[in-house]
Amino acid sequence: MTNRYIAVCLLTASVFPTVAYSHHGLDFISVQTVHLPQQGAAYAIGRVDYISEEEYEVEFEPAVLFGATDWMAIEVHAHYEKEQGGSTKYESIAPALQIRLTPRDQQFSLGLSVEYEFAGESDEDDVVGLTAILGYEFSAWTVATNLRHEKAANAPGEWDYAVGVRRSFRHDHGFGLELNGSLESDGSSGILAGYYGELSERFSINAGIGTGLDGGPDWSLRSAFIWQFK
Repeated sequence: MTNRYIAVCLLTASVFPTVAYSHHGLDFISVQTVHLPQQGAAYAIGRVDYISEEEYEVEFEPAVLFGATDWMAIEVHAHYEKEQGGSTKYESIAPALQIRLTPRDQQFSLGLSVEYEFAGESDEDDVVGLTAILGYEFSAWTVATNLRHEKAANAPGEWDYAVGVRRSFRHDHGFGLELNGSLESDGSSGILAGYYGELSERFSINAGIGTGLDGGPDWSLRSAFIWQFK
């Protein structure tokens, strides 16, 4: 799994063919970048995932994203889950800070995301998450890499990763591949083919289909609907 992660990084770094950035900064589905919203801009986001293994599961994540400053954005999102044959269950709510450490006009970008997830059940632990974000843009290509650490109060910390590469066509459509998974010895990973489209000045959609590797889900459909309301 680690070898696959290194190979993908080398492959994407070797593909050299003025990137059009998403004004909301959500360039991928499962990979974070630090293309933050402009200061004062606000977005409503609905993420919906359909995951199929022996039984299916639907995950829904409503969120609000706000550009607080030129270098920081604030997001609050909630997690809901519905398993096959069951009812929709509230899982958690999480405020998060997204911080860009490099100027907006640089091709190379570096940033951090800090999240605190409040568990919805009293017998479950809150979780703190920290993500290091690297990105690079050249011609019509965008490459991003995440390294994430999660720690619950009464459990050992866990590490995972995400890598994405996308190619933009015109200024409002793009296609790409995303790889994400766990760096733990018993973890799994998955690969996703995605479409990223700005359908109007205020409305965008990201959608992809993926499959598991090393014991991940059989297949999944993942999507995000983004609407600028301010």
